[in-house]
Amino acid sequence: MIAEISWSSQSAFPLLGTLVALPLVFMTLAWTVRSSRQAFLLGVCGSLLELALSVWLLAHFRMDTADLQFVERVPITSLLSYHLGVDGIGILFVLLTALLTFLVILHGEIVDERPAGIYVASVFAFQAVLMGLFLSLDLLEFWVICALELIPATFILKRWGNGLGRDKAVSRYLQHMSGALALMLAGILILGWQHADATGFWSFALTDLLAAPLNKRDQDIAFMLFLFGLAPRLGLFPFHAWLPKVAQYGPLATLCVFLVGLKAGVYGLLRFVLPLTPDAAEAWKGFVVILAVTGIFYGALLALMQINLRRLLAFAAVSHTGVLAIGAFCLNRAGLQGALLLAINFGAAAAGLLFATGILSRSTRSTLLPRLGGMFDLLPLVGLTFLVAALSTMAMPGTPGFDAAHLLMEGAIESHHWGIAVVVASGSVASAGFLLWAFQRAFLARRRDNALHPEKIRLSLPELTLTAAICAVLLGVGFYSRPWLELVDTSLTRLALHLEHSAPQP
Repeated sequence: MIAEISWSSQSAFPLLGTLVALPLVFMTLAWTVRSSRQAFLLGVCGSLLELALSVWLLAHFRMDTADLQFVERVPITSLLSYHLGVDGIGILFVLLTALLTFLVILHGEIVDERPAGIYVASVFAFQAVLMGLFLSLDLLEFWVICALELIPATFILKRWGNGLGRDKAVSRYLQHMSGALALMLAGILILGWQHADATGFWSFALTDLLAAPLNKRDQDIAFMLFLFGLAPRLGLFPFHAWLPKVAQYGPLATLCVFLVGLKAGVYGLLRFVLPLTPDAAEAWKGFVVILAVTGIFYGALLALMQINLRRLLAFAAVSHTGVLAIGAFCLNRAGLQGALLLAINFGAAAAGLLFATGILSRSTRSTLLPRLGGMFDLLPLVGLTFLVAALSTMAMPGTPGFDAAHLLMEGAIESHHWGIAVVVASGSVASAGFLLWAFQRAFLARRRDNALHPEKIRLSLPELTLTAAICAVLLGVGFYSRPWLELVDTSLTRLALHLEHSAPQP
């Protein structure tokens, strides 16, 4: 049974609710601002304050317990509750969301869609939704927030997307997410119904549902509904078709926020699906691993075939999602730790790749690799950011992905077979292939006659801050990863023990 520690015993105010409400306050303020300069300053102040609160949460987080901390719970209706809490599974996602929102605001001054009030308000709305997702402890609340996420995401794509395919990208995104929401809702209602049948009252709170476990048949049904409901959000093959379209036609400045949104699928798996349907997860893990292995090589192969850097990064995300799925469905401590830490690493590294691509796009008005080349001489710090982020994605030593990938492979050997560990390692090799190939073509290759960039490019202060921050985070965490391992260890150890005890004995 999971215990809950009330916010009042850890904080002088409801900290988690503040993390969700504060972006909404700044969203309202930004909506009324007309000056781009004022909007930018308001965005920086709001995102820095949110980042400071996230760091304060980390400083007061207790690593010696697996209980849910800073819990806030208020019934709204007979079915829906306001129920927030955090443990080692969610806290890193909160930190990543706060950091990337600040960097997105900085990047917003660089790209064409300058941070007028509406743009900054949209980013804050997206941040509020993501904070709610990563702190939610109620399944129905989680679903409602997932549905609300479609509003800022669609608005950003529709207003600041580019190219003739923008409307098609929006349509594809809504089709996939709407279908996923319908399947997820069906799974949630099954869990609530079975809980009501067993206890006499409806509840969708994680702690209540864990106290009344499902039988094997109902677990299978709920698990499949949740799997197919979360798969598009994860970008898991073959439910990824919306991602390349959004990457190609969406605004580069906010694509990294979409990628953090993908990590909400990982959070949903670790927070709800695996704890509530452990027998079904054990029975169907082979099926998920087959999809994941296919996605790793499918994504890598298509990434190697791309000439548009945007689409290349989208298929890279599909390949990396396969690795995350394998780690999550190792269903053991090492695999779960590797999957969670790699999800955070991929989120930060993908942001670095996208920010570097955004600066390239601003400088050259193109992300086509044949029209780039020789950019390292003109933008050495941007090239370094792209390289550090690429190496982190490949799980090279000295980057955050190194320890996480080794944990994941250890878990894969223990749970599946050494061949699956070889697949994970091969995925890192494939990542090295298409990312280093892209780096070589964009930054090191000889400049072509049809190149669009000028002879001299000067980085602005926001650009310098942005690139330096990404490099510092990736290298700093990479060389000092022990605290982050300790941060997630207690919660994931409890989850692994729960899965082990729930698994059928031979």
